[in-house]
Amino acid sequence: MGTDRHDGLAGLVARLDAGSRSAATFPELPALADMRIQWEQLHADSRLRITLQQAPAEGGPLNSAVLVHRMLTLMQETSPGYLRHFVAYADALSWLEQMQPSATPAKRRR
Repeated sequence: MGTDRHDGLAGLVARLDAGSRSAATFPELPALADMRIQWEQLHADSRLRITLQQAPAEGGPLNSAVLVHRMLTLMQETSPGYLRHFVAYADALSWLEQMQPSATPAKRRR
């Protein structure tokens, strides 16, 4: 009794593999999109909360850390939705910077 190469688990894997190659893209699930939005909001809120808790104790009025903290506080009071998008954008830029293979600081001109 000979076995056909399309029988059993090997046949199932072959059919699934052939089917996945014919599909151009996978369909986007609506529940996944909602979950992604909720995760982005939760992550941005968490990053913002951490940032606002790390207020510089001593710094002059032109200290960059003090200015950023003041800017984030004012944004939170005026437009929390915009601030959430801003934090997500800054977080994405930070992630992209970390993904660069040779992230060397630029040489300063003297």
